[in-house]
Amino acid sequence: MENVKKRVALTFDDGPHPENTQKILKILEKYDVKATFFQIGKLVDEFPTITKEVFANGHEIASHTWNHPDLSILEDHLVEEEISTTQRTIKTVIGEAPVHFRPPYGYTNESVKEIARELGETEVLWTVDTLDWKSRDPEAILQIVKEEVRNQSIILMHDIHPTTVEAVEPVIKFLHDEGYEMVTLREL
Repeated sequence: MENVKKRVALTFDDGPHPENTQKILKILEKYDVKATFFQIGKLVDEFPTITKEVFANGHEIASHTWNHPDLSILEDHLVEEEISTTQRTIKTVIGEAPVHFRPPYGYTNESVKEIARELGETEVLWTVDTLDWKSRDPEAILQIVKEEVRNQSIILMHDIHPTTVEAVEPVIKFLHDEGYEMVTLREL
């Protein structure tokens, strides 16, 4: 069991963002870290060059619905539309369909999971919620990671907040110092 690498997946929801996503990309590149970006379809449609750049840098693009609704209260055909429209848009932009899907707010049910599965996507939530959207405090974000990270953790952040951008480098340094390799969900 020697040399078993501890691995975690950094995941970013709600992008692409016209400024913050690219700032995060620069930090990830500096440390040669790969991440997974759960992107909102209508924003991929609005900022396709950013999605292309994320993908070209070796990061995974995953689906986060078209409009970011609570899927658990939508009728099945609307859930299917949210996922499939985003899937088509991402495929058009990067040339391949996403294999992972995250329901907004983590609100899901068996029906949502099944619809995603039928569309060829696996639903993935998270194991470490940095609450970055709530605290907007880089130090608080880092503290949650320090307390909760384990091997195989899936860390949730949002690439739409400037405070999250500020937290990414300290989080990466901490994980690196603790011996974690940061990989995409496909690699995890």
